[in-house]
Amino acid sequence: MFDTPPPSLRALDPLASTDRYFWILATLAAILLLAPIRAGDLAGYDDARYALVAKHVVLSGHWLEIESNGGPALEHPPLFSWMQAALFIPFGLSDPLAKLPSALCGLGVILLVAWLGRRLTGDPFQGVLAMFVMATSIYFIKYAARAMTDVPFTFFFLAAVCAWVLAEDDPRWFLAAGVFAALAQLTRALAGISIPLLFAIDLIANRRRPPLRYLIGAVLIAFIPPAAWYAQWIYRYGEEFFLRNSLYMNQEVTGELSPAWRRYTGAFEYIWMIVKSYWPWLLAMIAGIVFVIRKRDRKLRILILWIAVVYVLCAITKSRVLRYMLPAYPAFSILSAIGLSWLAPEGSLRNGLRVLTPLLAIVVLGIAIWPPVNFHAVDTKAIARASTAATPPVEQITFYDDGAPRFDEMNEMLWYGDRYFVAVLEPDKLPEALKRPQTRVFIMDVNTFRAQVESRIPNQIVARAGHLICFRLVN
Repeated sequence: MFDTPPPSLRALDPLASTDRYFWILATLAAILLLAPIRAGDLAGYDDARYALVAKHVVLSGHWLEIESNGGPALEHPPLFSWMQAALFIPFGLSDPLAKLPSALCGLGVILLVAWLGRRLTGDPFQGVLAMFVMATSIYFIKYAARAMTDVPFTFFFLAAVCAWVLAEDDPRWFLAAGVFAALAQLTRALAGISIPLLFAIDLIANRRRPPLRYLIGAVLIAFIPPAAWYAQWIYRYGEEFFLRNSLYMNQEVTGELSPAWRRYTGAFEYIWMIVKSYWPWLLAMIAGIVFVIRKRDRKLRILILWIAVVYVLCAITKSRVLRYMLPAYPAFSILSAIGLSWLAPEGSLRNGLRVLTPLLAIVVLGIAIWPPVNFHAVDTKAIARASTAATPPVEQITFYDDGAPRFDEMNEMLWYGDRYFVAVLEPDKLPEALKRPQTRVFIMDVNTFRAQVESRIPNQIVARAGHLICFRLVN
């Protein structure tokens, strides 16, 4: 199964060289991931949130003061925003640059998958197949074009696994695995614990006995940087840090679900999400899992453990979102390559790549020329710019949208504008906010404006976009 094809077979196909396939696919992947980020804007809940934190770092010059809307942003560690800020400083603030770290990490994932597939199977062609599967996994490509932490976290996870595998030959690679584990924890906080957990299980399952000095060094490297970061947060913010993180944990991880029985359905929900989305490679991946389990190859076992760790940690948490499974997608792609090689002769697979690679090139060039455009902040961008122009730099703006905690809209306006907000999140607080206003300028949903402001309180409309209206109170 994992043998390199004979020279005669390679000679029949001008693209049969695995090196040639690798460079063609790498080029196509770079175009596929980098070209589309110039289109569209930033959504509010995640994309704009990380970008505006990076924006504050750039404008303030303070890399340790991670802030949003004038206060500390204590829910997420800072590495992804630091990556964005490092690009903003020389090139300026922009939506494409906010997405660029994720796109580059996505390209890194595709390249590393080729290496890891080759390393684990002993067959360069298996690595190229895994690379092709990864580059055509639509759900992964979608999030590589978003200014979110999921794909960078996947890259650090994969890089840590690659270093871990290399440590079998040279134990110094354990230290590199520790570095990538630390970077993962500085990107996605508690999710980063899945990497040391995977390595601990692999040590036990495969009875590995690494040199203790390198193993201890790797553990220290993996945990000291994130521990130091959280220690300085606790020192600076004390009780507020614990309060904000407990609220976040309750919302995302440990909180109650409705109905209550959904607490026990996470495992089934993630299986169903994968079954619906992982096409056309689902059957090949299942075949790869069956093959690896039957073969009992110690080197391949890490793929099963990898998926199991990510899957279990996702299944036991409150949030049920498929993108949280993205760190397992590199393992999915390698298993899919193994499954394809088990199900089909290698000659057929090479002929398939010979046909599919030019088709992929056509699709990629089409996407590069006419990228899919998704606009999330049409209304908020216009309102943010108008409200910024209507107020002096130090003035705040009161924001209310039908009594809903629309942090997504606030994040978008903080990114596209340049003013902080006083948020009114509950309907019963609005009358007092209008009676004793903290700001002169308000942003409000149109229905509420018509019902409670338009004919009751003297005002001057500054701008209107979609369902939002910006107005100034007139004395």
